[in-house]
Amino acid sequence: MKNQWQKEMFKNREYWGRIIAIADDKIIAVADDYDEIRQKAAKITQNYSCYTVPKNPHAIRILTFRVRSIKKHEWEPTYQISFVLKNDNLDEQRMLIDSGADISVINYNFGLSLGFIKNEHDSLLSAQGIGGSIEYIMKDSEIEIDGFRFKNRFAWLQDPELTDMIIGREIIFDLFDIEFKQADEEIIFRKR
Repeated sequence: MKNQWQKEMFKNREYWGRIIAIADDKIIAVADDYDEIRQKAAKITQNYSCYTVPKNPHAIRILTFRVRSIKKHEWEPTYQISFVLKNDNLDEQRMLIDSGADISVINYNFGLSLGFIKNEHDSLLSAQGIGGSIEYIMKDSEIEIDGFRFKNRFAWLQDPELTDMIIGREIIFDLFDIEFKQADEEIIFRKR
């Protein structure tokens, strides 16, 4: 099943480095921050999800390390993840499902929109990579995948320039069997 919104995202540079709202496999709104995208998308429909488009979606991304892509199949294995807000509403995000990532990652601006704050008890951690290091704080957030709710741990990135939104192995890969079907551009989550 081809994702029409992904094809459009790869072709249209207007979306690169911004946040898009997706409904019925189409991009319905684009904005520079989460408050603006929520306002725009809510005027169109109640059912939508958001995706933070990398500054160059053709690049292979390993957080701060970016190289030119040589891949032929332009599909990113993203899945709709619902974040449970304080009022019990859901904020749906398209996130990269990365079996090579140990932990899940949310970007700085989305963390702020969830109400995350850095407090005196938080440890500022650092991850090293080929492209340098990034600072993050570990935070918990209740999420929902295919109707199943649970708390998940996230590395909340502290650099506002990084847009990565990743689901890693910790917790989620123990709760679900996850099947990647690249030829069909599909991910299947099965509750264990």
